[in-house]
Amino acid sequence: MNQKFRLGGVGLGHRGRAMLKWADDGIESFVAVAACDLDPDRFYKPCNLAGGNQGALKDELPDVVFYRDYDEMLAKADLDIVLVETPATSHAEFCAKALKRGIHVYSDIPSVASLAEADMLWKAQQESSAMLMTGATSCGWGFVLALQDLVRKGLLGKPYAMDAEYIHDLRYLWAESPWRKPSKEKPWYPITYCTHSLGPLLSIIDEDLKRVNCLSTGSHVTGLDGADDLMTATYQTPSGVIVRQTCSFINNCKTGHHSFRVFGTEGYFEHLSSRGTEPEKTRFNSNVLYGADKITELPVSFAAKELTQKNAKANFGHGGADSYLMHKFEETLLNGGTQAPCDLKAGLRMTLPGIFAAKSALNGGMPQKIYYPWDKEWTDFLQSERQ
Repeated sequence: MNQKFRLGGVGLGHRGRAMLKWADDGIESFVAVAACDLDPDRFYKPCNLAGGNQGALKDELPDVVFYRDYDEMLAKADLDIVLVETPATSHAEFCAKALKRGIHVYSDIPSVASLAEADMLWKAQQESSAMLMTGATSCGWGFVLALQDLVRKGLLGKPYAMDAEYIHDLRYLWAESPWRKPSKEKPWYPITYCTHSLGPLLSIIDEDLKRVNCLSTGSHVTGLDGADDLMTATYQTPSGVIVRQTCSFINNCKTGHHSFRVFGTEGYFEHLSSRGTEPEKTRFNSNVLYGADKITELPVSFAAKELTQKNAKANFGHGGADSYLMHKFEETLLNGGTQAPCDLKAGLRMTLPGIFAAKSALNGGMPQKIYYPWDKEWTDFLQSERQ
């Protein structure tokens, strides 16, 4: 493989620096040439992040040029791809600027933080020759790929009701990542970080979520203004498929983080997170597969089976999910594809429902219609929101 893609990264927190190094080391055709952050110390000095003490990034990636100004990096670094690893509330503008220059984007989720950003980024993608790849981590897990395979083969029938939970106490990251700490001035509603839960479920249905009602507990654990402990949303598609989702990032739960359940007309699927010494479990049953009429455990976990045959460098990030998605993006680029495996539309399908869910919670659980940039009502809806 001789073709090389020049990669630049913006955002050098613990995930940003890890992803830049992983991509450079584990993706054969990617070579890191540039990095950008407002804080030069994140590039030039050793740092203590969630993973422990780490050396200076400049020593680990000696051929990378550092920039404090993102526009300057885009103008001077001759990039093929930008890796957007800024805080979760600030992805859209970085993505749009790269797309407008014809530079491909690999962006973390959520895709946008507001309806206005969704409109702006969608237009930027429609007008660009470059691709935006949504790095929806949970869509690359092995048990999610197994779920997709079960649905594709008809073993679950039509999914008609689904549950997802993302329960993860993130208070330990408040000091390192101040944007994560909610406040009265900058509340962070957990349901807006819905992508990890909705991404896998939306990948097995061909309808958008169009209605939602959502409730919040408010702040009980910390008592801080804007620090809602837990939010639960119920979404519905036009055909009546129900998706129930719970997100909590302030809690005292000591289990694993992600659980899913899928009810189908011909079967059932579940992935339950770890419980103490009991590991996570993935199980299903099916009326149409001989011998699977009783609940059956699947020997799958986080890593995709394709990655178990590769060397350790090629298997990185969130149990291998980041590696799987980035390899899929690489394949698309090498084959001259024009649509990312998980494109912006997929990213907005799993992002916008959480924004509307938060609106519902702030209105006491009142149902909200959900709109997307590809809906014919989108422009009129945005106009009404501005009035």
